[in-house]
Amino acid sequence: MAFVSFLSWRLDRYSIRSSENIFTAMLDDRSDSLAEITLEYGYWNDAVDNLVDSLDLTWVRETFVDYMQDELNIEGIHLFDGKNQPRIHVIEGKIADADLHTRYGPSLSVLVADARNTAKNEAPVPATGLVGTLEKLYLASAVLLTSYKEDSDTSTDHVLVFARPVNAPILTEVAEKYHLPGLMLSSLPPAFWQAGFDIETVDRRHLGFFVWSPELAGFRILPLLVIGVLVVYIGMFFSARTFFRRATETVHALAAAKHQAEKVKDLLASQVRSDPLTGLGNRRLLDENLALLQDVKPLADGHALLYVDLDRFKDINDTYGHETGDLVLLYVAEALSGLVNVDDTVVRLGGDEFVIVFGRARRERVLSTGRAIVEQLSRPVNLDGATYTFGASVGIAFSENPSDLLRKADVALYSAKRRGRAQVAVYSADLLDFRNVPMQSAAQPS
Repeated sequence: MAFVSFLSWRLDRYSIRSSENIFTAMLDDRSDSLAEITLEYGYWNDAVDNLVDSLDLTWVRETFVDYMQDELNIEGIHLFDGKNQPRIHVIEGKIADADLHTRYGPSLSVLVADARNTAKNEAPVPATGLVGTLEKLYLASAVLLTSYKEDSDTSTDHVLVFARPVNAPILTEVAEKYHLPGLMLSSLPPAFWQAGFDIETVDRRHLGFFVWSPELAGFRILPLLVIGVLVVYIGMFFSARTFFRRATETVHALAAAKHQAEKVKDLLASQVRSDPLTGLGNRRLLDENLALLQDVKPLADGHALLYVDLDRFKDINDTYGHETGDLVLLYVAEALSGLVNVDDTVVRLGGDEFVIVFGRARRERVLSTGRAIVEQLSRPVNLDGATYTFGASVGIAFSENPSDLLRKADVALYSAKRRGRAQVAVYSADLLDFRNVPMQSAAQPS
């Protein structure tokens, strides 16, 4: 009986430790995911333009309110200026005042201070952790707003904070997905048969515990083991068989939960490299692809990059609204994707700017693709029952050094715009002599 009790206890301890490891991995994944999302919006020229240089409430509503609340489950968005004074709050999908001390306690100030530790004019490093109280607990991430150019970063003195609630509905969802029965917040430590995780805020305050009741293999098979001992050989035979079957089921369940956690992590990694509107790659994916090209031997013409900027897109937004503008961007994304090969990468750089990084393409195909883009996007487009006309200008660059491609394509794009738009220009050194020449006026949309 002593052996049976010891074996049951050991199995129960193993079940609890495995369950706690799964919870730790899940919490780390969610922290990393929120940090990636915070970095995506904090390390962004548009965010600096519309939150620091000027406070554009229309842009705030379009960028943060619906998508952040409904799709990313971010309940609180806060902006602090260089004096740590709150500049704007978005709470539960609404721009409103907020008592941050009541909502988050002193932990938020520590998180903001950690975000400010980013080295000046370097890529920002998000600070992430738990804030609030046991009654109102949040997973929050803060980042120093930073803009970027081709070869440099510029830090601001503003800090952007995203906060996700850790409440009963969220815990219920996590409990079902990761097999953590009864997951809840508690001021008391877990009981002997429960698993737990300490809740500690970013300022090292201990608030309580995450507590749940995992399935205990030892407890489930203990009666069978006792019967096996009492009926000696026959009972031992059946009890041993049941023991191994239950143990195998437990191991399989834990393995399945770990596999699910890895799939979620892979999905989140994919999301932070995608543009949320068009589904194309974003600036992060572009930088990674250009870095990978450093190890690829180019063709005779060098590596190739094509830079697309829509003509008269602002007129469509101003005249017909941003919903129509989004339809145009979706149409352009689909059109560009249909003009490339499987080893090419299409990226939305931001606003109405798109980039194509060619895998291995000869000069003729790159130029042909540029002309096809200008031709296709210059045609009138029927979207949602109405016809719109805009157009596009294209800059193309070839280089053996991938890090020069975006800069050179930008110079070529500027030249195409200056020549009257709806043009294709290829980078050459003499284009640099015309950078300061004003652009020609574009025709009004039809």
